Amino acid sequence: MATFIAIRNRKQTAGAMQGVLKYVAQDHKTKWGDLKFVTGHNCVPQCAFTEMMTTKKRFRKTYGRQFYHFVQSFPEEDDLTPQEVNAIGLEFAAREFPDFEVVVATHLDTGHLHNHLVVNSVNCVNGKKLHQNAADLQAHRDVNDEICLKHGLSVLEKAERHSKKKRMKPGEYQAGLRGESWKLDLIHVINEALEYADDRESFIYNVEQEGY
Repeated sequence: MATFIAIRNRKQTAGAMQGVLKYVAQDHKTKWGDLKFVTGHNCVPQCAFTEMMTTKKRFRKTYGRQFYHFVQSFPEEDDLTPQEVNAIGLEFAAREFPDFEVVVATHLDTGHLHNHLVVNSVNCVNGKKLHQNAADLQAHRDVNDEICLKHGLSVLEKAERHSKKKRMKPGEYQAGLRGESWKLDLIHVINEALEYADDRESFIYNVEQEGY
């Protein structure tokens, strides 16, 4: 079952973006014979960093968040080729980030094929900055499921929401309203990790990506 997660890159500098772009494009991770599966949407992958920085400078948006980093994973049983996985990644990039520069790097060095998507934080057409939150991530996952189903791949079933809940103490309720309840934050992270995990290892990985 295909999954889609966001990677929290806390360091948001031009150097950090360049480092991530170099990491995802490493030959030993992306090469299969003479073929290298690193492609670009609205950019040439070999000079993506320069193009992304040029976009930022053009619109005077060199400050703040520099990039977003996502991972799109496919299980072995889907029996996809690297070409198919990379094509699905490019399709997703075009659908969800039409006017942003995106590098799609397909990693072949693990038990399952997966795409790394590195997205510039500045729109290369109108200069608007990209902002992402939990709702946006869920929207990306829904589109990812839609694309995968179109290609005949399996997706995770949506978790059922239970109506019965333990009564919350008044103090914790007020903390939750202020966004200061670590318990509610942890519950949310665990529920999200469970929804997009198909085994113990992927659950642990998902939780770790949220900083736990």
